[in-house]
Amino acid sequence: MAMKQKSAAKKSRVKLGDAIIPASRLHLDLENPRHEPVESEAEAIARLCDSEMIAELVQDIAQRGSLSPLEVFGVIPMEGHPGHFVSLEGNRRTCALIVAADPNRAPESIRRQLQRSTANASVPKQIKAHVFAKREDAKQWIDLRHLGLQGGAGIKEWNPVQKARASTGNTKTSARDNTLAVLVLDRLVARGMLTKERRGEVSVSTLTRYLGTPSVRAILGLGSAKELIYTHDADEVDAALLKMVLDSIEPTDNGSYRVNSRSNSTDRHKYANDLQSSGQAPTTPLDDPEPAPRPTKVSAQERMTQAPKRSAKHPDTRNRLVPTDFRITNKDVVLLRLRKEGLDLDLKEFKFSANYILRALIEQAMTLFAKKRNKWKQNIGDQALTQACASELQAMGIQGKALSVVQKAAGNESTPYSLHSLGHAVHGGSIPTADNLRAYFDTWRPALEAMLQALESKKP
Repeated sequence: MAMKQKSAAKKSRVKLGDAIIPASRLHLDLENPRHEPVESEAEAIARLCDSEMIAELVQDIAQRGSLSPLEVFGVIPMEGHPGHFVSLEGNRRTCALIVAADPNRAPESIRRQLQRSTANASVPKQIKAHVFAKREDAKQWIDLRHLGLQGGAGIKEWNPVQKARASTGNTKTSARDNTLAVLVLDRLVARGMLTKERRGEVSVSTLTRYLGTPSVRAILGLGSAKELIYTHDADEVDAALLKMVLDSIEPTDNGSYRVNSRSNSTDRHKYANDLQSSGQAPTTPLDDPEPAPRPTKVSAQERMTQAPKRSAKHPDTRNRLVPTDFRITNKDVVLLRLRKEGLDLDLKEFKFSANYILRALIEQAMTLFAKKRNKWKQNIGDQALTQACASELQAMGIQGKALSVVQKAAGNESTPYSLHSLGHAVHGGSIPTADNLRAYFDTWRPALEAMLQALESKKP
């Protein structure tokens, strides 16, 4: 009985541990978890070739002329066949080596593909292995490799972000597809526009679906599917990218997400067009596309623009022009009245009135600011008032969107949110939509807050 229980290793006097083994002496494990138990090696080969991408693995091995030096086979002696081994760990690679050496052993459907892959190729003749005495000795290590994290003892898979970072230069891995999304998130975090906690809520694959759509990239100001190449002003691009990221993690009133994993190309194109029509897409093109500038931290004032405070309602679905968290501490009765009516008015029902309120709110804030800075004159025009406010904000050291919004409105009266454009609607021109008006307010908000804050200062 004791003699019968001797292991195959003792019978064949096999040296256990690390070894170099001829590939021709490797055999498949008929009980491998990759398939149901089978009766023959031919059946195991057929199962693996059918479902485990063996032909593709053969092609890769043939092109490299080598197996990965980081991978070691786990084998046990093959009972009744001295010098031969059953591969318990590395069955895909074992199958690939078998059919690479003899394509006729593979299913007929892939034989010609294997023949083309291995023609004039150098397929490894020897492999690195660790020889175990019996299956039970190998099991704990195989489990540790394939059964997940296991409380930290097992292999911890890279998450999609880590895979994308590691895939740079690798054109074969699907993780490469996520590279642009990861670069975008890294940049927003580096600029202080997105917290690490919020970044953890973002689905990289969902973001990749949108960034993988050429029309979306074009509207967002991105000039490459794989690198951060900007075609528009960097601050504007970053703000639009942040908007898309936030729309993927902040639900609307009905619980849905404007950026979601179930979108098709039409949905994604519409989303980008909505950003553009609402004034939230970049509008200042560069002379030539260029790599994104080094990510510098945004100021507190910029953050009010890049990641505006959210009211109880998502800003794209609130039915009021002014969100409830927009405060005015100044005692000017006109400002306070305009804020109140902007809070009360049903935006969808009264777009014309809301447009008038928005224009009046901006004009009154700029008028008070210009007076405070001694730059207001009787009968000052819209453009002159806007230009005076832009100059004074710059003189105060205000930067980012709080300044650039006013500068753009001052430099081009056709800017959709300028006093001139808003006034054109008041005097019978085309009336902005509810989405437009919400977007225009959110665009002006950092500048309004900067000017309102200046009104509270004791300095002129």
